[in-house]
Amino acid sequence: MAAHQRFWSAFPSRARPSTPVERYVAPTVAALAAVVLWWLASLFLPPLLLPSPIAVAHRLGQQVVSGVAGMYVWPTIAPALAGVGIALVTSLLLSVAVTHSRPVAAIVEPFVALSQTVPLVAIAPLLVLWLGYGLVPIAVLCAIVAFFPMVTTAIVGFRHLDPVVLEQAALDGADGWQRLCFVEFPMVAPALLAGVRAGAVLGMTGAVVGEFVMGGEGLGTLLTLSRQASDTVGVFTVIAWISAVAMALYALVAWGERAAHAMVEGEDR
Repeated sequence: MAAHQRFWSAFPSRARPSTPVERYVAPTVAALAAVVLWWLASLFLPPLLLPSPIAVAHRLGQQVVSGVAGMYVWPTIAPALAGVGIALVTSLLLSVAVTHSRPVAAIVEPFVALSQTVPLVAIAPLLVLWLGYGLVPIAVLCAIVAFFPMVTTAIVGFRHLDPVVLEQAALDGADGWQRLCFVEFPMVAPALLAGVRAGAVLGMTGAVVGEFVMGGEGLGTLLTLSRQASDTVGVFTVIAWISAVAMALYALVAWGERAAHAMVEGEDR
């Protein structure tokens, strides 16, 4: 019974990983198991189809030592972070407007959903026509990709705020801006950061796709070169870099989300 309770909780709020074993050891063991399975599969398949993880790790080390990693990674991270920043500011402003005005919500919400129906490969050429080549159109593409999860989670967060707390703040003399800045924003921070966590990963995807279509000097370009050379090890290496950067951003935002949860729970007590 105790083991069942550890595996499955009837209270979703208590099911967040909280111990070091749950946060670090369990995913590390799972990742090592996946690498072992990958290595075993590579023994039975030609390297052109599935290279060994040892070969990929060796190429990663070579790129770090030679400086190739920094040469290609940073040009992808820069527009991804810029796009996530643009999406964060835009989604925060829009979510405030949508959740505090019924007319704005009626007009804007359908277009928010519509923004995700257009494929990135269709948007990218338009951005080139409007903004030219370089980091700016790629950053805008990253912002478009990251915008939807951020704005939807922020809207859900604002709409589920405890009205009793907001009424108490009004009774204490707080005006609209004070309630928004000192009551609503701190309470909605966990939901907003959950969207940022997803948006940060999607931002990396947008940066790579943008380089495919609009050109660039980052990981998308390196992936194109590796694919054209039929360098399967190189393709897997680029995927490893993209995954590593995305997971680092994910972990950083997740840390901020846990801090925001702790702050909100501390205020509730």
